[in-house]
Amino acid sequence: MRISKKALELELERVPEKVGRLGVRYEQYPTPSYVAADVLWEAYVRGDIEGKMVLDLGCGTGRLAYGVELLGGRALCVELDETLLQESPCLEKAKAFIPYVPSRKVDTVIMNPPYGTKRKKADKPFWDIALELSRSVYSIQPWAEGLFNVIRRNALSKGFKCEVLKVYEYHLKMLYSFHKSRRKRMEVALYHCFKP
Repeated sequence: MRISKKALELELERVPEKVGRLGVRYEQYPTPSYVAADVLWEAYVRGDIEGKMVLDLGCGTGRLAYGVELLGGRALCVELDETLLQESPCLEKAKAFIPYVPSRKVDTVIMNPPYGTKRKKADKPFWDIALELSRSVYSIQPWAEGLFNVIRRNALSKGFKCEVLKVYEYHLKMLYSFHKSRRKRMEVALYHCFKP
């Protein structure tokens, strides 16, 4: 299917932005459509989406997985929160606790895992299963050189190379009762680890 990057972003805006019933403990934050479209486009131009099997770990309402389908890939949307899965427009969905994913090898993993602000290393099971099941992993996480070094060390030990493709200014909406401002600005990076 041929779709422009702008049309992709507009279509992704139609996917509901919801906070699931699992809440802040699982750091459930939707990926803004402009970031999702750009991340997907990066993976698409690198040949990691069209005609490929792509896993979206912790998919929420499936914004990233749906974008994969729009770009000609086959996506499996994996989420623990059933209320969010029900909102997903994706064709293939699975309720699962990461790292217990009902999938065999895939070509690509695209994810926006928990950032580890409430539970340290909450992203580690996501990375472990992503590096086990695929040859190319795209992850949206806070930008920090220390975090990149941790991700890179883990990936290198499994035969992957890693790079930071982009850094985005991310505006988190006020979603939880403890949030004090309507929007919180933060920098997130698109980390890419791949088997050479």
